[in-house]
Amino acid sequence: MTSANRNHAVNSPDSAGDAEAQAEIRLRPLREYFDTDNHHLTVNDIWKLMNTDGRVVGEIPMHVVYDFTANAKYWYVFFPHTLNPIKVLYRLLQEPRFLNGSLDPEGDGVYVESIFSNYPDTDSSATLIFTRRIQLYADFNLQSEEIAVLKEMANQHDLALSIRDRTYARLRSEAETPIAFISHDSRDKDTIVRDLARELMSLNCPVWYDEYSLRVGDSLRASIESGLKQAKKCILVLSPNFLSNEGWPRAEFDSVFTREILERKNVILPVWHHVEADDVYDYSPRLADKFALQSSIGVEEIAKKLAAQIKSGD
Repeated sequence: MTSANRNHAVNSPDSAGDAEAQAEIRLRPLREYFDTDNHHLTVNDIWKLMNTDGRVVGEIPMHVVYDFTANAKYWYVFFPHTLNPIKVLYRLLQEPRFLNGSLDPEGDGVYVESIFSNYPDTDSSATLIFTRRIQLYADFNLQSEEIAVLKEMANQHDLALSIRDRTYARLRSEAETPIAFISHDSRDKDTIVRDLARELMSLNCPVWYDEYSLRVGDSLRASIESGLKQAKKCILVLSPNFLSNEGWPRAEFDSVFTREILERKNVILPVWHHVEADDVYDYSPRLADKFALQSSIGVEEIAKKLAAQIKSGD
């Protein structure tokens, strides 16, 4: 194998025809996880897999990850779906640079210093220790026998191999897809909403909550509408702030109320936070007729009851 130019981008394989794709879940390609999972500095390359006649038969995206806090570096490797994983790993294990944690025989081709302002103490990539850890992203579904073979091959070279395949990507996408939308007034974040979202997430009940679900540059309207459509349920945190807000909370309520009518099933899960029945009735008589959880029982108890209701599918 020979090295290609640094930071050269390769498109992930088209997985539009995957049998496991589900319309209600945005299945992220495994390549997307490969490119975004690590949160440290990376040096990127593409290694070309050569045949005996010198013909290129495949390209392997490689990341060397620099973790200055742990004084460590390790591999992130991506195997495209067109290549045999056992044959490719066998070829990689013949490469001294792979066994040494370097993109090239002479090193990674870069030198990096971690400096804080003018403080004299610095860290550099030259001192990082290769931990012999490999995170392998295989863009296909692997059988348990194949995983065992790959791990044994790595173990024979004193390498620790972790594997993530398309099954991992599907399960992770499902876990990250919100199954509940939290509609609230932003002034209630500190008193109840943020803690409620955190508790629900800890109960494996992923929620659409703006502090978790919005990124810089996202369209607020498009993201909210997508969250309202995807989520099985909508948690309404009804407070004096919510009931008096004619902006987004009212728009969200109107959308989810319309959804209830069209789907003919209960979508709204109300939580009353410092409001009385008359307050809710004045806002919406139909909403006042729904059984609601009172915030006085505590966020943990609210989250448990909500998670159980949402996961039940009723």
